[in-house]
Amino acid sequence: MKKILVIDDDPDILELVSDFLTSRKYAVITTTKGAQVLELAIKNEPDLIILDIILPDVDGLTVLKNLKTRPITAFIPVIMLTGQTASEIQVDGLISGADDYITKPFDLNVLYARILTALRRSLLFTRFKHDQFNLLNYLLGVYSKRGYTCYTKLLDGYQPHPVHWQGYVPDMIAEKPKKLRVFLYETTQSLLEETFIERMISLTECQKNATDFFWANIIVRTKDNYKLVQKLVEENGLDITVKYFKKHLQRK
Repeated sequence: MKKILVIDDDPDILELVSDFLTSRKYAVITTTKGAQVLELAIKNEPDLIILDIILPDVDGLTVLKNLKTRPITAFIPVIMLTGQTASEIQVDGLISGADDYITKPFDLNVLYARILTALRRSLLFTRFKHDQFNLLNYLLGVYSKRGYTCYTKLLDGYQPHPVHWQGYVPDMIAEKPKKLRVFLYETTQSLLEETFIERMISLTECQKNATDFFWANIIVRTKDNYKLVQKLVEENGLDITVKYFKKHLQRK
């Protein structure tokens, strides 16, 4: 059952939308408080968020920006639902990462059609993100059992880097006396970004934080990506190990 998180300052609208979506077999979580959204999104992992702009504590645009700056919630599609019709507000919402924008008063059937469209667009990306985080959790567990202290900037509950760390912070760091391993988790989309080469170079520069033995790793999930990254590593003369990780990990 897909989960939808709905945030609105009007309890009547919350009830209306919740009843409508529940009748269509969605699990619905609701709140009137913007300050609760990030916590609810992390806890419940909704497939979609419907977010009002005018809220009693934190405005919806600020909530949206907070969601999009956290790796664990950034992939969740967001539909802005508000009574504000000014084009500037709509533009701000879309630029900040909203997937769609609906003004009040609204037709429930139109809202439903927008929900289906947003879910359809995000399905593959959402599945990949869950797969990526499951892989990260798996490797954190593996290296912890091997006696490493693990760090990651991608998950709550971990420090992003050791206290002595300076400069670029990779996706994961595993450290124990005289051993330091650093990791980047790359996707098909991220490999096409102009900053990918810069990330690879920055990864090799992490060696200045190493006490003795240092390994820089890039993890990919397809053979085609492995070939692409390996070619770039060789062309740029970088001391990086490319790992093709094909283990299938089930979403918890």
